[in-house]
Amino acid sequence: MNEVDILNNAIHNLEKDIPLTWDWKMLDYNKDTGIDGELNIVINNQQTVLLVEVKRDVKNHQLFNIINYKNKFNNFLLVAEKLYPKVKKELRENQVNYLEGNGNVYINKDGLFLYIDTNKTDKPQKDKGNRAFTKTGLKVLFQFLLDPQLINQTQRDIAEITNVALGNIPLIINGLLETNLILKLNKNEYVINNYEEFLNKWITEFEQTLKPNIFKQRFRFQNNNQEWRNIHFNYEKTVWGGEPAGDIITNHLRPEKFTIYTKETNKELMLNYRLLPDNEGDIWVYDMFWTNNMNTNTAPEQLVYTDLMITNDKRCKETAKLIFNEYIQPNI
Repeated sequence: MNEVDILNNAIHNLEKDIPLTWDWKMLDYNKDTGIDGELNIVINNQQTVLLVEVKRDVKNHQLFNIINYKNKFNNFLLVAEKLYPKVKKELRENQVNYLEGNGNVYINKDGLFLYIDTNKTDKPQKDKGNRAFTKTGLKVLFQFLLDPQLINQTQRDIAEITNVALGNIPLIINGLLETNLILKLNKNEYVINNYEEFLNKWITEFEQTLKPNIFKQRFRFQNNNQEWRNIHFNYEKTVWGGEPAGDIITNHLRPEKFTIYTKETNKELMLNYRLLPDNEGDIWVYDMFWTNNMNTNTAPEQLVYTDLMITNDKRCKETAKLIFNEYIQPNI
């Protein structure tokens, strides 16, 4: 469903529970505001005007932006085809009005209070057979995020750079075309349609599909008083991700959970960096799934941003936005 279909479906389902009249008007807002249109609803002769963003669904890492929209627009309403219970709970806790496709609603605005959470939600359809969002596909997509021009190199070059079998590349590109994440300009040239949407889609799929698959082991520092910044990694093989990388990039975050991406074995990590395996340790180690050509001890900013956004920590999300605004947004 497109945005108008999602809105119409949500309003019609709401009408089954609450008598109302309504009017929808598309607004010529700048796309960066997050506003799609204006919804005018009348209930019991009381008129309420709401500025609306329509989304298919909302994942945890998108809540930070949604809450910012609410703070920017006093009469903000989120309309989504599907909202997960934890997401709805956090929206209510932050006084964000929302309307779900099945008619579930939370609106608390100017004396109007609506709250319904009893309508069942249809299970969302997944991208069946779309090779772009497999574990292999997500590795290729990450390289496109790092270098959007890579998509216009030969398929053999893409396969070599991403260390993926050549036969996967056309299937992955077709998957991106099917979801409108990339556009075909001519026979041999493609372009990312909307970089931020591409990144958000990758974040969602990375959290659900790739990250659990590349997890290696939890560790702890051999010395409890270890100053983590004094650990000297072999940058080609091992880098910081998550909170420590966020602190290195922004100097804004005191790490509590340590993330490492590596191509080294557990034995090498123990010998080279004095890490000890510990199922309760505060170091999470993952396989490095990209070729690291940068002379830095942190993962690429896009991955650090991702790690921080998929946490439930406000500090991390604030740091993620600093990284996005300073290192990612200027290059879009």
